[in-house]
Amino acid sequence: MNSIDEVTRMISESSFPPKSKQNELEKISKAIQKGIMNFNDKRILKVIVGGSFAKGTWLEIDTDIDFFVMIEPTVERNEFEELGKSVGFHALKKYSPYLRYSEHPYVEGKVDGIRINIVPCYKVQLSKWKSAADRSPFHTIFMETKLNEFLKSEVRVLKRFLKSIGIYGSQISVSGFSGYVTEVLILKYGSFRNVLQTFAELTPNYIVSLESPDQSAIEKFRSPIIIIDPIDSNRNLGAAISAECLAKFVLASRLFLKAPSTKFFMKSSRSNTKIISDIKSNLLIIDFKIQLRSPDILWGQLKKKLTSISKQLANARFEIIKKFCFTDEQEQAAFIFMIKYTNLPKINLNVGPKIFLKNETDSFIKKRGEKSIMTWTDDMTIVSIEEREKTSIKEHTNQIIQNDIESGRPIGISLDLKNGYSIYIGNEKKLSSFIYSAINHMVRDGEFIRQ
Repeated sequence: MNSIDEVTRMISESSFPPKSKQNELEKISKAIQKGIMNFNDKRILKVIVGGSFAKGTWLEIDTDIDFFVMIEPTVERNEFEELGKSVGFHALKKYSPYLRYSEHPYVEGKVDGIRINIVPCYKVQLSKWKSAADRSPFHTIFMETKLNEFLKSEVRVLKRFLKSIGIYGSQISVSGFSGYVTEVLILKYGSFRNVLQTFAELTPNYIVSLESPDQSAIEKFRSPIIIIDPIDSNRNLGAAISAECLAKFVLASRLFLKAPSTKFFMKSSRSNTKIISDIKSNLLIIDFKIQLRSPDILWGQLKKKLTSISKQLANARFEIIKKFCFTDEQEQAAFIFMIKYTNLPKINLNVGPKIFLKNETDSFIKKRGEKSIMTWTDDMTIVSIEEREKTSIKEHTNQIIQNDIESGRPIGISLDLKNGYSIYIGNEKKLSSFIYSAINHMVRDGEFIRQ
């Protein structure tokens, strides 16, 4: 068995970008900067390169370059956003640019396979923020002065680890650890090993701060983990990290420290065919087409609708084991629910209050009276049974969607569903390649735990 240091060294060496790739990115960077400045607008004061490329913590397997277009702070917000979009589309006009969204829109495109982000921000003094992106140039400057070559190497190892278990990236589709967060963690704890040892022993309300932790942050910031931005103590970087991603990191850290292996840095090649075959009779699938829009907006809408449908099914007494949404971000999307039963009993039991609670008992009888088949007392508690209108989870799900569509003017996912959808159990028909891929992604979620 390899030691932690041996595994870290091997991953570190294989993660260092080759000089040829560095030269290629620098060439692209200069060309894009020139394109931005050719826009020739006096409101644009400066352009700086940011992100992992500027800080030397980038990975060849996931390369992007961020350009921060620094705009005169007196420019009004609407004008600021329009200027940001205009300069972005101008600079990337040869590369099929498209809009992405964070706090405000920005333009993205791909140049020779390299993802390019052109992000507007105000040119402000430290802590005088007018937009969320205003901090980014300061992040770059801060990390450039703090990270030596060893720490940069450790950042790349941590990024590889997070990517392999599916929790790298702050975008809504992942809700995981951003590149900047990995840099903050390495800077705080000094090495990949130390970060994992910290998270393996994580306690509730844990605060990560380069300064002395302020316990008042627990009340100020409510999130599974609190990570204070080194350049803005009023910002919690942990807010973008979901409880699910944090839990995965804690488990992965413990498993790796117990048995270090390069397998933790690679996608599993294990076939999930048998698992999918075993569970598909317990999968409720909603399959539908989507209108093209920003991936950030799309994923946010999908996750919100997934939660809504799941809650309504749970309220109807259908037991949801796991819920999952998936999209190709172009044409198709799906909701997948792993369920315990596809049908419920015809009779539904309702357990009421103790009979000593007079008002509550009267209210229960009044509420259940018309629908109740039988009402009686059992061990000083009032109970009733009533007949379910819908026992099939497919039928009930269809009613949920129809009620949503008919409740008002449908927008977002509701509009997509209005244009058509299919509801079926996984073993009722031959699965399309898209749905099979969606289920496979769901099965692979947390696969490192079974390594």
